[in-house]
Amino acid sequence: MNNKPLISILVPCYNVEAYLRQCMDSIIRQTYTNLEIICLDDGSTDRTPEILKEYEKKDSRTRVISKPNSGYGATMNIGLKAASGKYIGIVESDDYIEPKMYEILCDAAEKDNLDIVRCRFIERNVIKSKDKVNTFSYVKDNGRVFRPTDVPSSFTMKPSIWAGMYNREFLERNGIRFLETPGASYQDTAFAFKALATAQRVRMLPDVLHNYRINEASSVSSPGKVFCVCDEEAEIRRYVNSLGRYEELKGIMALRAFGSYKWNYNRLGPMKLKRAFMKRWSEEARQMFADGAITRKNFSRNRIFRLRIIAYCPCLYHFIKKV
Repeated sequence: MNNKPLISILVPCYNVEAYLRQCMDSIIRQTYTNLEIICLDDGSTDRTPEILKEYEKKDSRTRVISKPNSGYGATMNIGLKAASGKYIGIVESDDYIEPKMYEILCDAAEKDNLDIVRCRFIERNVIKSKDKVNTFSYVKDNGRVFRPTDVPSSFTMKPSIWAGMYNREFLERNGIRFLETPGASYQDTAFAFKALATAQRVRMLPDVLHNYRINEASSVSSPGKVFCVCDEEAEIRRYVNSLGRYEELKGIMALRAFGSYKWNYNRLGPMKLKRAFMKRWSEEARQMFADGAITRKNFSRNRIFRLRIIAYCPCLYHFIKKV
């Protein structure tokens, strides 16, 4: 009888036939074997469903859930509901993982009774044919158990929800789920914030265990995706208010939103989309100043200056360099 804790790995899939086999092979070959692999097909129209069925027949730990297309958030929430493991792992279907990833993560989680354990990862940029190793160097408690709300810089990390593992009971106890907006645009943002805001015991491991594939250009030209990140920030505020912790976390939320909105602005393509987004950012920045959320506790003088430009003279922002 296997006395090791079960890990439920969620694999969201949508038209990923080019990468799916590499992803699935990397999961079924894990040195940690007490896994359930829940593949969530979000209405794929290519050969993804056929490939998933192959793996379901080949490995008894694999289960396929097929559904009409409804977007990343709704798909992941179905996976969370279906999971039965002590821990939840997430592997995007166009990524792949190192053989010992879940052995290393589970050892750390069990040893230190962790809510969240994260590893480093490699960004494999298919567009630029360039690889980059992610680092946690700006998180002071790198390698040690810490509470994220005691280390505000931990909220400025990329969400990267797949580069780690979560205690399932912790997620359920805190009502941590994905925002069910259409498509697949930034739904990891609010999920990551909710998890960090409620976690008591987190560790960042130095091991590089996940391979994150960037296979599309970062510039956004679709008007429908301009404000997706705003939906996530609104969900963060809703969740924090539901906990009655707005005053406690308003500064951290503002810090998180600054990084998120800056990144979104920079990747927007046409200037008309940048202007439309800046109008929304400006409104929210003014509200943050009114709420007392932007202070020297979490922001440098330089960032406060730039946020004042965004709030009160947004037309000048585009001309400010090195934001």
